[in-house]
Amino acid sequence: MKVVVISDSHDNQEAVEQFLKEIREVEFNMLIHAGDIISPFTLKKFTGFPFYGVYGNNDGERQILSKIARENNMVLEEQPLFIEKDGYRIVIVHGVGGSEKTKKLVEALGKSGLFDLVVYGHLHIIDVQKIGDTIVLNPGTLAGYLAEKKTYAIVDLDKKIVEIREL
Repeated sequence: MKVVVISDSHDNQEAVEQFLKEIREVEFNMLIHAGDIISPFTLKKFTGFPFYGVYGNNDGERQILSKIARENNMVLEEQPLFIEKDGYRIVIVHGVGGSEKTKKLVEALGKSGLFDLVVYGHLHIIDVQKIGDTIVLNPGTLAGYLAEKKTYAIVDLDKKIVEIREL
């Protein structure tokens, strides 16, 4: 089971296009977006992929985003989003408040032992941790805003391996 994970794309069209070009060369089962897609025209670019995502604190036009997701068999919901697929349990959150609260939340989710993968965004930082058998992951920011680089992750849940890729 391979999962491509992004967060905080913030309507950066150049980064989204480069990312989509790169992942078309990758075999994967699921594309996760941990929030801050921002606008409907950006969400439309992800149609045709097995997309699962949550809203971030900067996502506007939620009614239109929701409509696009429904019409294209995409899953886009308020956080947290719980997924069970092929025997794996995944939870996606964007973040809550600032850095401290978000880190406490994802640590608690990781320590719960209920998930194979805990995905979060919001902080624009790369974070890869293993808590017990759970992978806790923030792929950084696809947009590159407030960060040194534009990043995403590929997770092999069978092997419990996380690869961070830079655009």
